[in-house]
Amino acid sequence: MNRTNRYLMFYAILAVGLAISWSQVGRRTQVSPEVSDIRVLATEDNCRPLQAPCAAYAGNFALVLGPHADGLRLVGQGLPAAATLSVQHLDGNGVRQAPPLLQALGDSQWLISSLPARGRLRVNLLQQQAQWVAEFRLQ
Repeated sequence: MNRTNRYLMFYAILAVGLAISWSQVGRRTQVSPEVSDIRVLATEDNCRPLQAPCAAYAGNFALVLGPHADGLRLVGQGLPAAATLSVQHLDGNGVRQAPPLLQALGDSQWLISSLPARGRLRVNLLQQQAQWVAEFRLQ
């Protein structure tokens, strides 16, 4: 095998390896086949929703999470029409825990109860092909 063939063989193997590796990365990062657009909402600095209300925002809407006598109160401002809201509790290592109770209070307000005082609260807002995600630290 001459030198040119060796170089061609090396680059062919390299190209196949890169193609396989990128296809694996694409499979691992895909959240859901029906969701094509995921946006992360920016959370305020020093956000402590167990002590005082704080917000996560994106574009022209916001989610405000703050203390309530029975848990945490979530208020949405300017939310997209026909959007579905879900809440997840994650421990300190990012492992999903038992889902908290989510009770609609009406007019873009929800009550979140049965939460421990540690970990993170992930709020997912889903509308057709788009998803918005906000994470609040619980401390």
